[in-house]
Amino acid sequence: MSRRWCDRLDPVTELVECSGEHHRVTWLRGSLVVEDHDLEAERAMKALGAETPACLRLVKQWRELHSWATSPELYVQMRDRLGPERILGPGALRQTSELSLLLTWERAWRTSAYYGVGHERLLERQLGDRALAPLTAHVDLWSRRLESGRTPSVEVKLARPGRVPEVKGSIDRFGARARVTLGVGWALGVWARGLAVVDDGFVVALVPTTGDLGARAIRWERQGDGGARPVVAPARLGRSPDGSWRLTWDCT
Repeated sequence: MSRRWCDRLDPVTELVECSGEHHRVTWLRGSLVVEDHDLEAERAMKALGAETPACLRLVKQWRELHSWATSPELYVQMRDRLGPERILGPGALRQTSELSLLLTWERAWRTSAYYGVGHERLLERQLGDRALAPLTAHVDLWSRRLESGRTPSVEVKLARPGRVPEVKGSIDRFGARARVTLGVGWALGVWARGLAVVDDGFVVALVPTTGDLGARAIRWERQGDGGARPVVAPARLGRSPDGSWRLTWDCT
């Protein structure tokens, strides 16, 4: 597994209206690449007083974003004032921009006492936006499998840096409940690759291994009282012939 989260994601390309045309801007391994401009020629034109093209303004905005977005209050104000597209970029670039910002906010959370609470709230909200839906689907699947027949109640909490994922909950005749504590790395390594729920497991982490992709995932085990409790168990993720991911529980 790569050390950098961005190296594990496929490139993302969006069309940007620029100089009366639609130009391609691609996110690749953490950086934006303009594909329809000669940068040396653009620098020469700018030195002569030409207007900066929209594609290059987008790249400049992307680079500057992390300098002022360290403050969660300022980020929220600018996003609400200018709109997500102006702040984060158009289309699919918005998601990759938000993911890279998660690292900026987590670093600030680690080091800044003044902004710590604001970063924690912002990170937890971003994490919940990504984790609540797949977690609910996972608990609902097991609830129906265990014949609970109740609407799941789920909660996602933010783990402090360095803490391992945790899960608490139960499925019984009274209902289905789950509280999962995840770190920012879950959004970057698991959710961003579309691996939040694979088969009947909610993946909480990817781990280095040989062969198939190693993982730790939540499954539910029956208890003596007739209910079930969640456990985080080792698993492996592999590709099916059709390209979809499959999960196999590691019993060794």
